[in-house]
Amino acid sequence: MKAHGPSVRAIAWVTAVCLLGDSMLYIVLPVYWQHYGLDALWQVGVLLSVNRFVRLPLGPLIGWLYSRLPKRTGVLAAVALACATTLAFGFFSGFAPLLAARALWGAAWSMLRIGGYLTVLEASGGGDRGQLLGRYNGIMGVGSLVGMLAGGLLADLLGVRTVALLLGAATLAGLPFAWRFVPPTVTPSASP
Repeated sequence: MKAHGPSVRAIAWVTAVCLLGDSMLYIVLPVYWQHYGLDALWQVGVLLSVNRFVRLPLGPLIGWLYSRLPKRTGVLAAVALACATTLAFGFFSGFAPLLAARALWGAAWSMLRIGGYLTVLEASGGGDRGQLLGRYNGIMGVGSLVGMLAGGLLADLLGVRTVALLLGAATLAGLPFAWRFVPPTVTPSASP
């Protein structure tokens, strides 16, 4: 494995931390939708799926951005967006502001995912690409697991808004890791 192997683990942990809030919503939102000022259950489905519709057209644009901006800049922006979108569920109510937050999460997720894949490509020596990608996906999955468990267990104890604020604050932990371990390089001809 090349010397950039630690950057794969670092960006995987950054991505995992950013997934905490998103994964929490998949457990909490269908049960506590009225706490968020929603009027109908169909709004939950729209909120949980809008990020996918945003990611489709953004993928090529983000690939293009990564070919012109330092990867570190993209990942730092993604962490900031992930933090803001999770905190939005602690501060805001109503369908429109939460829809905007979920759409921004779609952009953040695209930036994190493409940044992570580019890191794997740069770090691999060819024969270890599958191993590094597996490590990236495995570590990233820990964030989803912890977000779902924390959301499910703590929502009853602390309240849904408090959980969103705690996980949003926890997402900030990704900033120093991204700054330290994601190289400030521009990836030529990056594409999703």
